[in-house]
Amino acid sequence: MLHQASLLTGAGPDYRMPDLDAPLFVVKKVVERDGRLIACGALRIEAEGYLWCGGSPRDKMEAMAAMQPVALDAAWSLGIDNVVCWIPRSVESRFEKRLRQLGWEPGREGWHSWSRNCEAVSSK
Repeated sequence: MLHQASLLTGAGPDYRMPDLDAPLFVVKKVVERDGRLIACGALRIEAEGYLWCGGSPRDKMEAMAAMQPVALDAAWSLGIDNVVCWIPRSVESRFEKRLRQLGWEPGREGWHSWSRNCEAVSSK
C-alpha cells in the first residue's frame, strides 16, 4: 500500500491518512488493473462502547466517571487506541454535556459513520 497517497487526490477536505503500519490495521487489500493501482483499503480494529445504567443523573455520571478510566485502561492494554459509541439523536442533546465532560467528542464534522455486518459476506 505504498502508493495509496496517489489515490488521495480529491479525497476531500479533512482527510487524514492513517498510519497503515500500526498494528490495529489487521487487513490491507489492493486492487490493481493492468499493473495500475485502482484502489486500496484497510480495516482497523476499533472498540464500540455500550453503557447501561440507572439511578439519578448524579448516580449515572458518577458511575460513568468511575467506570471509564478502568475500561479505557483495559482497552489500551489490549492495544485498542479508540472507542466509539452510537448515540441516538433522540437522547444525544441530553447526553452530550456529560460525554464532553468525560472527554468524548462527536465524529468529525461533515463525516458520518456507516457500518456493515461482515458475517458470511463471501457466501452471498
